[in-house]
Amino acid sequence: MSLIKHTEFEPKKIQYTKPEKNGAYYYSTMSYGNTSPIHIQTPKMKCKITGSEVLDKGTGMIEMEPLGSDYNLYEKFVYLDDRNIKETYNKNKTWFGKEIPLELIDDMYKRSSKPIKQGDKPQFSIKIPIVKGKVQCPVYDQKRTCIDFRKITPECELIVVIHVRGLKFLKHHYYCDMYVSQIKAIIPRKQKYTIPDTYMIEDDEEDETEVLDESVLAELKYRQEREQRLQELESTLSTKQKEHETIETEINKLKQTIQSIQMDI
Repeated sequence: MSLIKHTEFEPKKIQYTKPEKNGAYYYSTMSYGNTSPIHIQTPKMKCKITGSEVLDKGTGMIEMEPLGSDYNLYEKFVYLDDRNIKETYNKNKTWFGKEIPLELIDDMYKRSSKPIKQGDKPQFSIKIPIVKGKVQCPVYDQKRTCIDFRKITPECELIVVIHVRGLKFLKHHYYCDMYVSQIKAIIPRKQKYTIPDTYMIEDDEEDETEVLDESVLAELKYRQEREQRLQELESTLSTKQKEHETIETEINKLKQTIQSIQMDI
């Protein structure tokens, strides 16, 4: 099976077969080039629905939107819809034996790409193949392990392979028939440990008393050390003052001796 990444997908390379009657509808098979089926790999997408909702509510559609601002897949789907409409118009006489106005063909076609409002993200709804309540496409996790479809949640990021099969013509409308053929679900890892951010231990009263006593003792010790230091400084100051007074006395005596000698000369 050839796989085309969404960035490499070129709708202009699609080939269409002449629609053939199949019960109540006509079907035109689409291929990439001459014979290759069209399998497109999407980028990582944000899941919008749980696997259980797809199965239990009977929608049969997986709902997704792009991550960030990567709208490449949406642009390719718009291009694909335009190509389908133009191809139907260009070949309507060959396919249906009559000319059909482009406006009528455009009205009959159900686009897979819905218009988006400014500021909104494109929404994708792709069919999940389900037979008798059982999903037919495999689902893998990031370890490449096959998992139950119901494990898909809105917390998951998905990479999906979409099989674009062909154009299905009903009585009053037609559309591009596509479905999911494989899913990779990146499931958020559960944390092994839960560590609280705040203090949770309930202390006994004795423990609190011990903490209080230690705090009081520490404060008393600090004060004692300050007082002892202050006394040491005061003693040093007193000693220095006495030394200063002695020096001043000696200086005065020297001055007097000098004056006495000067008077005798």
